[in-house]
Amino acid sequence: MTSRERLLTALRGGIPDRVPIWAWGIHPWLEGVHPTVQPVVDAYLERADILHWWSPGAGLFLTTSEQVSARCEVRPSELPDYDEHIYTYTTPAGELTETHYISREGKPGYCKKPAIQTEDDAEKLLSIPYVPCRPDCASFFEQDRALGDRGLPIVSLPADPMYFLNNLTGSEVFAIWSIEKRGLIDDLIREFTRRVSDWTEWVISQGVGPLFGYVGPELCIPPLQSPRDFEQWVVGPDGQVNRMIHDAGGIALVHCHGKVGAVLEGFVRMGVDALHPIEPPPMGDVTMAEAKARVGDDLCIVGNIQHHDLCTMPEDLMRRMVAETVEVGKQGGGFILCPTATLFGWPYATDRERDNWLALLDVGLKTGAY
Repeated sequence: MTSRERLLTALRGGIPDRVPIWAWGIHPWLEGVHPTVQPVVDAYLERADILHWWSPGAGLFLTTSEQVSARCEVRPSELPDYDEHIYTYTTPAGELTETHYISREGKPGYCKKPAIQTEDDAEKLLSIPYVPCRPDCASFFEQDRALGDRGLPIVSLPADPMYFLNNLTGSEVFAIWSIEKRGLIDDLIREFTRRVSDWTEWVISQGVGPLFGYVGPELCIPPLQSPRDFEQWVVGPDGQVNRMIHDAGGIALVHCHGKVGAVLEGFVRMGVDALHPIEPPPMGDVTMAEAKARVGDDLCIVGNIQHHDLCTMPEDLMRRMVAETVEVGKQGGGFILCPTATLFGWPYATDRERDNWLALLDVGLKTGAY
C-alpha cells in the first residue's frame, strides 16, 4: 500500500498492510528546524506516513465583517525571555483586549488575560456583524498533489464551537458561567456552531477532503467540566458539523488530550471517525486495551505514546512500550501509531528525546505489519 492508501484504510477502521505511523507537525514544508530535531524530521519524512493540517483561514472571530479591527502592542513582561502581546479588538459596541506571553525563543506561549470576561464583553463580540467566510481553497489541491501517495492533507476546521468560546473566556470564566450563566454559553456556542457549519459547508462545496479535523473537546471534559457539559456543548454541536462531513463522504478526526474515560463513547455519538491521542495513564485514564474494547469497532485510535515518555524514558523501555502498544492497538485494524503531542513543543531536542523518537519509528515499522 502507499501511505495514502494505508492512512485512509486505518482511518476508516480497516486493516492496512501495516500500522500507519504519523508524527504530528512533521511535513515536507518545514523550515528553520533546530539541528537537534532535524534527524527526527528526516527519518519520519523518509519512512513514516504524513498527515498535514491545511486551513485557508476563517476570519477574525469567524466573520469577515469589516466592522472589527485588531491591533497589537508588544512590551517586555515580568517573565524572562517573554514579551507581552496586548491585542485590542475594536467592535461596534466597544473594545475587547487580550494579553499573551510570547517567547522570544520559540518556547510555548501563555494567555495572561482572555478577551471575554463579562457579559458586556460577550455583547461586544456579538455586536460584530456575521459575514460568512468564503475562502479560496486552491492551496488545498496544491498541497494534496504535492503530498501525492506520501500522505493526506487534513482540512482543519476553524474551531470546535465550545473550544472557540473557551479560548475567548478562559477555563475559569467558562467554568463559572457553566454554573451561573448556562443560557449565555448555549447562545454563544449556538452562534459559533452556525459559523463553523457555514464554513464547513463552503469548503466541502469546493471539493476539499476527505479528511477533516479539529481540536478542542479537551477543554470540556473532567475535571474541567462535567460529562453533562460535554454532552451538551460538544457532542450536540460537533455532531451537527460531523454529519455534514459524513454526508459528503468525509472522515472526521478529533484531537482531545486528558482523561476521556467518562466521555469516550460520546465521541462515537457525535460522529467522530478517528480520535487522537487517548492518553495512557497517568496523564489519561484509558489504556489502549480498554479503548479498543470500548470503542475500537467505531473509532480509529490515533496514539498513544506519551510525549513525556519520549522526553524521559530510557530507550530500551521506550522500545518495549512501543512494541506493546502496537501489539494491542493493531488488533482488528483502525489504529495509527502516533505520539500524544508534536515534536515541536520546544525549540530543541535532547539526545534522549531524539533517540526515543527514532526508536518509536523503528519499532513501529518492525512490529506493525499485519
